[in-house]
Amino acid sequence: MSANKSAIFRYILIAYVVIIGCGSLYPFVGWRPLSSWSADFLFAPPPRHITRNDISTNLLAYLPLGYLLALNLFQPGRRSLAILPTLLVGTLFSLAMEGLQVLLPSRIASNLDLFLNSMGALTGALMALHHSRWLRTGQALYRWRHTWFQDHGDTAMGLWLLALWAVTQFALVPQPGVGWPAIRLYTVAPAPAGVQLFDAPWFFAMLLELIMLGAFTACLLRPGRYVGAIFLLLVSVFGLKLLAWAMLLKPKVMGGILSPETLAAFVVTLWLLLLPTVSRGRRGVAIALLIATDLGRLLFVPAPLWPSGSPLNLVGLARHLAALWPWLALLFLLRQAMNPPPPQPR
Repeated sequence: MSANKSAIFRYILIAYVVIIGCGSLYPFVGWRPLSSWSADFLFAPPPRHITRNDISTNLLAYLPLGYLLALNLFQPGRRSLAILPTLLVGTLFSLAMEGLQVLLPSRIASNLDLFLNSMGALTGALMALHHSRWLRTGQALYRWRHTWFQDHGDTAMGLWLLALWAVTQFALVPQPGVGWPAIRLYTVAPAPAGVQLFDAPWFFAMLLELIMLGAFTACLLRPGRYVGAIFLLLVSVFGLKLLAWAMLLKPKVMGGILSPETLAAFVVTLWLLLLPTVSRGRRGVAIALLIATDLGRLLFVPAPLWPSGSPLNLVGLARHLAALWPWLALLFLLRQAMNPPPPQPR
């Protein structure tokens, strides 16, 4: 690894340590006196209620830390020797954060969090062993990006917005961008007597989200890539929703993704997006649906611009991004409409 790259990874590591520290100690008020500190949390029994959200958040938060630590500790030809030091440093840093949380009344120090953070750092270190392969994968994705998407400068911003939309799927609500308030989570158990066989609000909310996302993505494509890209997009969205729900929810409540309403919404979305009228007017369709979504959130969703939940955990962050995403996507498309990109070669 060159000296310049080593310096870059070092600066990124320092910045990430600061971010983790701020997230662990937020809101930095109400500190108890040091005399009240105790290490009892290390020997406490496991929490009675353990959610998948807590597990996923702790593992994912420390995974980049372990990855960056390992990159900075690697020695040529002896990379595996950095694994144990990375685990030790990650564990000690997590221990320091959990220990300081003892002095904050708004935070709860937990030995389970300490264990999960350590496992996240270890996972990141193991992934860093294949850093060169991840770089080659990134280069392949970069080539794929230029094959399928326009080279106009705005396209990169649009792709980042799609990445933000992907994060919103971890918000523990079925259609976070739409924010439909009356939709419930399904279970795979048989429905009680009297429950409607087809949940129309669920279907239409899913349909709105999928068409909005498909039309938005289509505005970034090169000519001649429409049909294949839309099909791949819908397959990827379905897989992403399954992944998010599998990480954060129990299997018995994953029925919403596997329900007839969801599958019907995907099929109808594919049919509508492939209509010539919709494909030719993709930007107008996306703008109209985004305006409808923003108005719907303002009228029907509690706290539409600042939802409940702390942005310092995965679910809270996803909910805040979900509240912002339709507005950001609308501004992007309006800007693109006023400054259309130059024609792209096929």
